[in-house]
Amino acid sequence: MSEVIVVGAGLAGLASAVRLAKLGHQVTVCERDEHLGGVLGRIEADGFSWDAGAASTTLPAALRDLFRKSGRPIENLVQLDPVTEPRRHMFADGSVLDLPVGDRGAQQDAWTDLADAKVAERWTALVDGYGETWQILRKTSLEPPLQDKLPLKTIRTLKPWHSLEKVAQSELTDERSRAVLRHFAAQGGSDAKLTPGYVGVWSYLERTFGRWTIDGGFGALADALVQRASERKVTVRTSTEVVGITTTDGGVTGVRLTDGTELAADIVVSDIDPRELYGQLVDDPAAKKVRKRVLSTHQAQAAYVVHLGLKDPVPDLPFETVLHGTPTVVVRTGGQAPAGHQAWSVLVHGYPTDDVLDLLVARGLHVRDKVVSRQTSPSWWAGVAWEGYRTARRRASNVSPIKGLYCVGAGAHPGSGVPATTLGAAIVADAIGKA
Repeated sequence: MSEVIVVGAGLAGLASAVRLAKLGHQVTVCERDEHLGGVLGRIEADGFSWDAGAASTTLPAALRDLFRKSGRPIENLVQLDPVTEPRRHMFADGSVLDLPVGDRGAQQDAWTDLADAKVAERWTALVDGYGETWQILRKTSLEPPLQDKLPLKTIRTLKPWHSLEKVAQSELTDERSRAVLRHFAAQGGSDAKLTPGYVGVWSYLERTFGRWTIDGGFGALADALVQRASERKVTVRTSTEVVGITTTDGGVTGVRLTDGTELAADIVVSDIDPRELYGQLVDDPAAKKVRKRVLSTHQAQAAYVVHLGLKDPVPDLPFETVLHGTPTVVVRTGGQAPAGHQAWSVLVHGYPTDDVLDLLVARGLHVRDKVVSRQTSPSWWAGVAWEGYRTARRRASNVSPIKGLYCVGAGAHPGSGVPATTLGAAIVADAIGKA
């Protein structure tokens, strides 16, 4: 049995903790804040409740695997519900597309109704083609640690040098369909011109596996993980900041806290910004090369999130509406509200120069006089921005060159978002193995 310290209690940190505890390790989680779960949080005010960050996910199998591998099925704690409403796209020309999630034929019909059969066929063919991309990424990057060198045939298939923007321009003929594809870069805080084209695979994943949420808010997932940690006898220390990783001869020996206390550990799993980890917490010659690589990355732009409590009547919107333009604005309607009211979360992807309400009004959503509560989500670590396909190699590896040190979370392989961070925790648990 190894003594494991997990630094940071975001989704990836908690997922790693419960997996490792189930494997027989003695696990302690150190979280600098009082809140557990990272972006899996809630904002509550004036009788309203909103998801602070993540509100849904694709690849539900990743979460189901997490709970099975740490104990009982996820359904014993929370229920994953499919998002059955199409995602609405509102374009600058005034046209509106309600694009179904999880249905190939319905997507093709929606594009045909908006544009024509040719546009629909182009979109469908592009998403179909991402099926092969998914199989390659799953086998080479999302389930195992990122391989040092991929086979030439794999590289030629992925074409990582083709940006998402290039794919949009070459494979799609309608500017609105290009905007929908670009959104898969924008929602991750990156520029489509600097994002590899294979990131469009998320269009295939949504169409194939659907999108899922949790009744009452996605913050319930954090509650479920905290409960699972308790069941697995994980020690959780909040308001406990780690300021150093102690090492000897290229191997982890423990962590150092703000008050100078040192906690011994055989294994440390970091769920914090890798630039902070390697730039401030780790001072070991074995980390020299990885430090230079990680510090060359830049943070993805986190969405600016404002939560609105609105009195009825308000426009009837689906679970998620994308207002295309500069900046892109996303409205989510899945919050909890008192009778006669609605709870919206407004996410601005880009640098907002106008007030959120001004942006909504400019895009046709006149709700200024309906606002009875307004709250803002705290900013969060949004992972690494794509700056060309080589960014994948600059992102922190799950297995560090320092023996016993591992990395998970938005800044580590395989990237940000609920599915990716959950898969990263699985990679690390498999790498560490049973006690």
